[in-house]
Amino acid sequence: MKKILFLFFSVSILFSCNNNKKVYEKNLSHFKNLIEDINIYFMDSTINNIEISNYYTEDFVFYSYPAGHKKGVETAKVDYINNLNQMKKMNMSINIGHSIYLPGINEESHDLDGSVRLYYGATISIDTSIVEFSGYQTINFEEGKISGIWEWADYGGVSNQLN
Repeated sequence: MKKILFLFFSVSILFSCNNNKKVYEKNLSHFKNLIEDINIYFMDSTINNIEISNYYTEDFVFYSYPAGHKKGVETAKVDYINNLNQMKKMNMSINIGHSIYLPGINEESHDLDGSVRLYYGATISIDTSIVEFSGYQTINFEEGKISGIWEWADYGGVSNQLN
């Protein structure tokens, strides 16, 4: 009887892990497609507005942590997308290049939860000023769409080098 119970729990855990891995892989693919669309938007001078709203939930929030804001700054979906459009109108460009993707875990159980963690290297430019920088993001999903992004990067350092 003990062997049967052990086998039952082992199989349940195995299926749970495999299912969470599939969810992670699906979410990762979704996020990589978003990054590709953002990079294309900034490289293609014929695109005037970025059409990425469908990647996010309606209540998506972008959380950033610039100096002076230890609890972070929240940016709503519409403002986040408008900021990307405004960057391009100001002749700014960003390219997210080197990326290391890792699965995220549930904060309480420490099991895979379908979220994505990202360490990245990017290049931002305005006119002839070019700055390379690194950042870290955690990306949460709801029903296959991005519900929240938390980002840590040296915005002050990037801004100082661009000026």
